[in-house]
Amino acid sequence: MILRLFGENLKMIDAIKADVRDWYELHQHNDTTSAIVWVFYLQLILMVVLLILLPFDTVQIEGRYRLIKPLNFTGSFAVYLATIVIILDHLHASVKLKKVISWGISICILTAITCITMQAARGTTSHFNKDTPFDTIVSVLMDIADPLNSVFVFVLLILILRKKLDVSPTTQLGFVFGLIIFLVGGAIGEVMVFKGQNVVGVAPGGPGLPIVNWSTTGGDLRIAHFLGIHAIQILPIAGWLIGRLQVLGGSMQVKRIQVVVVSAAYVLAIGFLFMQALNGTPLVRM
Repeated sequence: MILRLFGENLKMIDAIKADVRDWYELHQHNDTTSAIVWVFYLQLILMVVLLILLPFDTVQIEGRYRLIKPLNFTGSFAVYLATIVIILDHLHASVKLKKVISWGISICILTAITCITMQAARGTTSHFNKDTPFDTIVSVLMDIADPLNSVFVFVLLILILRKKLDVSPTTQLGFVFGLIIFLVGGAIGEVMVFKGQNVVGVAPGGPGLPIVNWSTTGGDLRIAHFLGIHAIQILPIAGWLIGRLQVLGGSMQVKRIQVVVVSAAYVLAIGFLFMQALNGTPLVRM
């Protein structure tokens, strides 16, 4: 039994190695996605560096160690960039248009992570920071990069609606709803920019949940924002699973309806969390 499990683990490791090798070979000389792939690699490298430095971090910003925020963002950005690469790989569109989207999103993400990491290294906040002229410039840069990134995502959405992805129908539907809800999550981010803070009913920097630092004393718009922007990964995976799992049964039309139902439930969850935050109610009160 132990030898069999060991053999299965080795096969799994070999499969992962093969997938990584295929990923590298596919994009090594691919001008269409080369920019975004290199920014993806940069996120992974920065994540490793931050993890190494984290045990030695002694400076806290708004109740958590300063390196945790850029560490969280590198992970989120890496998953996001990998998702965009997958979309571009399967999208039927011109190489020139794909390159524009790849470079545009790459510049937006590179700008954001540079600002977040630099401000953390300086021992200050990045978002909504207007303490000095320099801090204001950094904050404005991020306020520009985020909606600009959403513009490129909107272009992707239009392209997917006009020119199908080379994936299963349910996976494509998951991508469509995922991109739409991603834009909703981006809009929630703009609400935070308009308010000048991410919490409601309490002052910024108060008690929060470990790692994510979501407020435990007031409403926090980051929760609905987080759920919204990660719909771009969650709903395509849900669509893929619905398409493959025979236990659910039904025709392709029924499976499409199931994807719609899951997406609608996801939207309702975001709406509930958004209204809860606006009412000043924390997700978990501690």
